[in-house]
Amino acid sequence: MRLFSGKRIPPVAGVVRCVTGEGRSGYILSALVGAFCLVFFQGCSEKTSSRIPLLFLPPSSAFRILQPVPALPRKVQDSKHKKPPYIGLLFSLAHPRPGVVVAVGAQSVIWRIRESSGQSIQIRPPVKSEFYKVIFTDPGHGWIVGDGGTILFSPDGGKTWAVVPTPVKGKFLQDIYFADARVGFAAGEKGTFLKTGDGGKTWVKLPVPTSENLYGVYFLNRRDGWLAGWHQTFLVTHDGGKTWSPVRLSVPRVTRQQPSFNTLWGKDGDILLAGDHGLVYLSTDKGHTFRRIAMPAERDLYGACRTGTGRLILAGEGGTLWSLEEGDRVREVLPPIPEADFLGVSCGQDHVRATGPPGVILLPKNQKNAPAKN
Repeated sequence: MRLFSGKRIPPVAGVVRCVTGEGRSGYILSALVGAFCLVFFQGCSEKTSSRIPLLFLPPSSAFRILQPVPALPRKVQDSKHKKPPYIGLLFSLAHPRPGVVVAVGAQSVIWRIRESSGQSIQIRPPVKSEFYKVIFTDPGHGWIVGDGGTILFSPDGGKTWAVVPTPVKGKFLQDIYFADARVGFAAGEKGTFLKTGDGGKTWVKLPVPTSENLYGVYFLNRRDGWLAGWHQTFLVTHDGGKTWSPVRLSVPRVTRQQPSFNTLWGKDGDILLAGDHGLVYLSTDKGHTFRRIAMPAERDLYGACRTGTGRLILAGEGGTLWSLEEGDRVREVLPPIPEADFLGVSCGQDHVRATGPPGVILLPKNQKNAPAKN
């Protein structure tokens, strides 16, 4: 877990490392840049270098890598001293319909991608912000949350986006979830929790008994829901968010600092909680009980989803992509990619897509020829 301005920012491998002992000569420059960050900026900047090497997978891999590059502004294109385009972190992606992927990230980036051709269209955002999560409640209706209490709505599958007013200013929103077509929730910085009852047109702020950053929100229905976040924060409500109680879990001591829960996923009564150092907890009884699942390595985990065939997928640092099989067995979906921490993951019927730095979007190879539906 890494922090930047109070937000969770994992290490950007191959770009800036604020750690030592990598053991690879290719990280010497990264270490120097990291030292500069520590001295002058008191930590790592989330901005990544625009001079980022392309990543490659072995030919036998079931995945392919896409690294779209933002277009230069017209005034820069016309300049004699052209600066390379800024390539930032991609925090989240969604798969609203067959053949289409939407990815969001730092510096107001919104990509809409056709999987068949790899065509990447950069959508012009209605506001400048860092975007941390994108979801679609159906193929047409999408939502993005980010810095400064930002909530964006798309009525057309991610082609256009509009700002939705919120009662939050100056605090980031990290996650958003809709229990049904009308009731939705958003969570973020320092215990920020929002609720809508009219399909997202208006939002109200509700009190939560914590000032910790919240990274995940999930509701089984309009009444029963959970919040997860910094320093083992895990809360449950049974009255639609009016009151909350802590959920007690048996968490092993892995470091001096309490680990954080970075992602919360749920569907059809199953709830999965994952976080730092490979901590994973699963409930199959609508949240009544949670059991810990042992992971093969203590890697920070940032995203989770389930395929239509029932596979639970976990994504995280160092290019981690794991599949949770029957009997709590864990299978490696993809060999680790040290240069790309996966911050977001999306599941289809039988395919997995992931994203993270440096501007990486991981797509299934056998979807290359699949037609995209507008």
